[in-house]
Amino acid sequence: MDELSEASVAALRRAQNTIIEHSLDRISAAHPWYRTLPEASRKQIENVSHLGVTMFVDSVEEPESAAKPSQIFSVAPATLTGTITLGQTLDLVRTVLDVVVEEAPQAVPTEDHDTVRILVLTFGRDVGFAAAEVYARAAEARGAWDARLESVAVDSMLHGTPAEAATRAGSAGWTHRGPVVAIASRTALDAIATSRLRHTCRTQAEDCLVSVRGDSVIIILGASPEAPTGPAGQHSQYSHPLREGRTERGVDEIAMEIAASLDGPTVVGPVVAEVDDAGLSLRSALAGLRALPGWAEAPNPVRADDLLPERLLSGDELAHEQILALVHEPLHAMGDPFEETVATYLALGGSLEATARALFVHANTVRYRLGRVSEQVGWDATNPRDGLMLHMAVLVGRLAAASRL
Repeated sequence: MDELSEASVAALRRAQNTIIEHSLDRISAAHPWYRTLPEASRKQIENVSHLGVTMFVDSVEEPESAAKPSQIFSVAPATLTGTITLGQTLDLVRTVLDVVVEEAPQAVPTEDHDTVRILVLTFGRDVGFAAAEVYARAAEARGAWDARLESVAVDSMLHGTPAEAATRAGSAGWTHRGPVVAIASRTALDAIATSRLRHTCRTQAEDCLVSVRGDSVIIILGASPEAPTGPAGQHSQYSHPLREGRTERGVDEIAMEIAASLDGPTVVGPVVAEVDDAGLSLRSALAGLRALPGWAEAPNPVRADDLLPERLLSGDELAHEQILALVHEPLHAMGDPFEETVATYLALGGSLEATARALFVHANTVRYRLGRVSEQVGWDATNPRDGLMLHMAVLVGRLAAASRL
C-alpha cells in the first residue's frame, strides 16, 4: 500500500479535531442510550474516541512506531466494561469509523482518497478486535473472581457458622431465602464444561454456587420461598417422601435433573430450609459420596438420605442423627406394636409366618402393620433395601435409648 504524502498527513492532522467533534455529535444522535449514561462514563467514551482518531492519524504519519490499537482503551477504566456492553462498544466504534470514512478522504488530495479509506477501514478492524479482547479479558477476570467467591462461600458452608455461610453466599450473589439443596459429584470439568454447568444451574434455579475441586464438583441450588422451582414428580423407590411443600419438591427435582447430567457418581443432599442451613445438605452429600462404594447397585444420581446405612457404617456422625430423625422417630411415634413388628420381621429374615408366631398375632395383622409403616414412614420392610434402612434405624434407636439410661 502506498504511503500518504506529507501534505495529506498534514491535512489529516488539521482535520483531526473536527472529525472528533463530528464523531461525538454522531454518537449522541445515533445512540439514545449514550445520553442516559453518567457524565463520567460519557467523558471516558469521549476520551476513547479522541484517542482513537488521534492514534489513526499517528499510524498514518509513522506506521512503524504507531501504538497498538488496543491502547485506545487505556484511557478508560476496566469498570467501563460493566457499564456498556461489547455490542454497544462496537456500535460506538462503527459510528466513529463511519464519520472518519466520510470525512478523512475529503481532507486529503483526490489521489489519496482511496488510500485513506483503506487505511481507515483497516485501523477500524483492528480497533474492533481490540475491543473484543478487552471485554474477553474483563469477562475472564470477572469469571475467575466469581468462581473464587463461590468456592469461599462453599468452604464457609462446610466449616463456618450458618451466619457466615449466609454472608459468604450473599457476597457470591445469592439473593433468596428459600429452600436449598447441595449436590456433590466425582467428575472432572474443564473451564468450558464448568461454564455450561453454571449457566444451566442459573437457568433452572433462583440461586446457585458451583465449586470445582480437582476431580470433583460441588453445586448449591436455591429456590425462591414464594413459588415452586420445578414440577412435582415421583421419587425413586428408595426415597422417603418429602414432607415439605411443593417448593422443596421443586428444588429437589431440579437438583436431580442437574445431577443426572453429570458424568461421574453423584449424590444429592437433603433439602434444607434456607441458605443458612446449606452446610447440612452439603455435608450429607459429601458423606454420601464417600460412602457410595458400599452400595454397588445404587442408582446414579442417588440421594444422600438413601445412603444412610452406608454412611453409618463409614462413621458419619450426621447420618446417626438423620436416621433417627427420618426413620426411627416416625416409626417409634406409630407405637410399640408397629415398631416391634418391624424389628421382629427383619430379625426373622422377613418371614410373615414366623413373625406372626413370635408376636402371637395373625399373619394378616403383620401384613397390615408393615403396610401402615410403609405408608407413614416411607420405607417398606418387605423391600430388601428399605428393610436394611429400617433395620439400621431400629438398631440405632435401641442404642440411643440405652445411652440415655
